[in-house]
Amino acid sequence: MDIRRVLFRGVYDSEDFTIEELLYDGRNARVYFGSENRAAQSGIPLDDNPRMLFDYNQRFLDLSLYLKPKNVLILGGGMMTLPMAIINALPEVNVTAIEKNESLISLATQYFNYQSSERLKVIIGDAYDFMQKIAVPTYDLIIVDLYNNLTIPEVFRGLLFAEKLQRSLLKNGVVATNCIASLSGDSSKPMRQLVAAYNKQIGPTTIYPAGDNDSFLFPQNLIILAVNGSAREYKCFDAVEEIAKPEIISKDYLR
Repeated sequence: MDIRRVLFRGVYDSEDFTIEELLYDGRNARVYFGSENRAAQSGIPLDDNPRMLFDYNQRFLDLSLYLKPKNVLILGGGMMTLPMAIINALPEVNVTAIEKNESLISLATQYFNYQSSERLKVIIGDAYDFMQKIAVPTYDLIIVDLYNNLTIPEVFRGLLFAEKLQRSLLKNGVVATNCIASLSGDSSKPMRQLVAAYNKQIGPTTIYPAGDNDSFLFPQNLIILAVNGSAREYKCFDAVEEIAKPEIISKDYLR
C-alpha cells in the first residue's frame, strides 16, 4: 500500500475524524484517526502478522492470555478491536465493553471486523456512570482505555474512581490502564496522581512501557497494572522491564 486512502470522514462531539488505509508503523493498516493532533485511536493490520497494530493493545491481549479471566470489563471499546481479539483468543471469556459513541459500532462493523457475539456485551454509555452502578465484585480483569492524549480527566485519576474499580474487582483481579505520559516533568503529573490512587485504593501497582521506549523524558504509552490482592508477577511482560517504582512515581501526588 503506497498511498494514503481515506475511507470515511465524520464528525463526533464537534470534532472531525477519519478512517484511513495507509502504511502505519511499517504495516499496511486501517486506522481510525481522531482530530486532535491526528491521534490514532483504533486500528487493524491488513497483513498476515497476528500481532495487534498498537503496542498497548497487544500488551492488553498478552495480559488477558496470561491471566485467563472469565469476565472482562473494557472501559472504552472504541472500534471493538481489543474486545474482539480477546473473545477470539479465549473461548471461555465473557467481555463487557463500554463505549459512549454509539455511531462507532456501525463503523466498527463496516471497517474493523466487529461482529456481535453472545460473549461480547456492548453497552453504550459513560464509563464513570457505568462504574457507579456496579454493586458487587464482578470482574477478573478491568481494562481502562479512555485516554487519547496527555490529559487524564480529574474524575478518572482520583481515589473515588479507583475505589469504584476496586469494588468491581474479584479477589486478585487486575486493573490494566493505558495512558500517555512521561515519567518525569509536567506531563507526568496526571499519571502520577493515577498511580498514587491505584496503589492506595486498589493494591500493589506496577508500570510497564507499552512499546520499547524506556525514556523518562518523552511521553509514551504506559500500561499501569494494579491488583486487588497481593503483589504478583506478570510473566507475560518478561520482554519489557518495569520502568518505575510506583512509590517513587506517586510520591506527593495523592489527592
